[in-house]
Amino acid sequence: MKTTSPLIADRAAGNADAAAERIVRHFQAQGFAGITEALIIQIHLKKGSRAEIESAFEDALEQDAVPPLQQYFEIRPYGHFSDFRSFDEAKSAINSDFTMSLRSEIARVFFEPAPVVIDDSLASGTKYDVIMKLRDNVDGYAVAILMNDPDASFLDYIGTHHGNDWQKIMGNFEISTASLGSAIDLH
Repeated sequence: MKTTSPLIADRAAGNADAAAERIVRHFQAQGFAGITEALIIQIHLKKGSRAEIESAFEDALEQDAVPPLQQYFEIRPYGHFSDFRSFDEAKSAINSDFTMSLRSEIARVFFEPAPVVIDDSLASGTKYDVIMKLRDNVDGYAVAILMNDPDASFLDYIGTHHGNDWQKIMGNFEISTASLGSAIDLH
């Protein structure tokens, strides 16, 4: 079992927190001024193939049940930036604020090549509006970012900020944050 010294773990978490702040600041500069939170998570596959997992998730949704996320994946909050809550508060609220719409797409986020962007147009308050995967999986896990605007949804922004489509924003974001992978060195 690989262990990490507390000093190295603190430095890595500090880098992840700094990366989360850069993500928020980038989107604010793109005209999304209300985006005030980013939570960086690791998505680890416990078991199953994509087809098996998607089938289990679809079956659950057809029965109006919660997709069996914990059966197939482990979600580890890693880095955080917010204008309105602490990392500990975000971690303790993840079960309520990581919406069903976003959870049901975790298989897609995990298995598809980056970039992947999924939004929840009905999210409001502290609930996350979007999940993004900016780079391909490394060492068997995916790194994704949950983002939140407590006062509006991303669709509200897109409807009022013409020209700010996801593909353009993601393209610009990938260019401006080429160092994100090294900033979130999770080893």
